[in-house]
Amino acid sequence: MSGELDGSGTDILTRWRDQGHAPGFATLLGFRILFFSEGRAELECAITPEHANLMGGVHGGAMAGLVDAVTGCAMMTMIGADEQFATTDIQVRYVRAAPAGLDRLIAEAQIVHRGRKMGVAECVIRSPDGTIHARGTASMMLTPRPAR
Repeated sequence: MSGELDGSGTDILTRWRDQGHAPGFATLLGFRILFFSEGRAELECAITPEHANLMGGVHGGAMAGLVDAVTGCAMMTMIGADEQFATTDIQVRYVRAAPAGLDRLIAEAQIVHRGRKMGVAECVIRSPDGTIHARGTASMMLTPRPAR
């Protein structure tokens, strides 16, 4: 992990994207960075049988994890090497069930507010055909990054 968190948020995302995945929990769930620019990010999640719930759809927890990950990536594009953040809350509104038979879900997020101490992001989770399955928001607390 040493060196993986050095640099600005964009530097970190660039390294993660170039490796073909995001690290840690995002890798466990199969998230991959597709795109990012200032205040925006797009991830995809390859759907596997492990993402299914008891009703045969994509588990809501997997989609909530996707909301947290994509909004966090959007915030990463707006922090410097001397900053860090933590999600303080997320809200997920499930709009339409996502069948476990989908090959992937796509999540897009954008920052709608970036203050000195707090940021807010909104996102949409959709299938490749454009069907929206969930919408979410996340609030994030910004703090100085401790010296290493």
